[in-house]
Amino acid sequence: MALALTDFTALCGFLPLPKIAAYLLSTPEFAALIPTSIASQFATISSSSNPTGPAEKAALKDLFSAVMTAEESLLKAQLDILMQRYQYGSVTDVEKEVRDLVLTVNEQFPGDIGTFCAFMLNYVKMKPGDAIFLAAGEPHAYISGGRYPHYACS
Repeated sequence: MALALTDFTALCGFLPLPKIAAYLLSTPEFAALIPTSIASQFATISSSSNPTGPAEKAALKDLFSAVMTAEESLLKAQLDILMQRYQYGSVTDVEKEVRDLVLTVNEQFPGDIGTFCAFMLNYVKMKPGDAIFLAAGEPHAYISGGRYPHYACS
């Protein structure tokens, strides 16, 4: 559990599958990190009426694993393209809500694969006294607040 002592922001837990699928369609740099077969399977299953079913969990796991294990040269190239595009204001309607977050994460952790977690994880903003539960093994990253930045997007 994380308890906010100050204003605090974090990435915690996965976004709804349709939202991740929307980012795959609107953000070519994100999509480029994922093999076509995995992206296709995820797109097919993302509108499932049972988002926590075993097939859905497997598709999400495959997608997340593909991003987190992307080849470093591919990551660097796609992240550079994304940062240039966002810095110069070329943002799709779907991406508008994550643009500033992506830029912030990349500023804190330049060139890190975790920047792409903004397209897969929930962005949580908390005030002092608010709390979130972090299940064992749940991917998360603390963005701001507290005395010690913590990053564990794995």
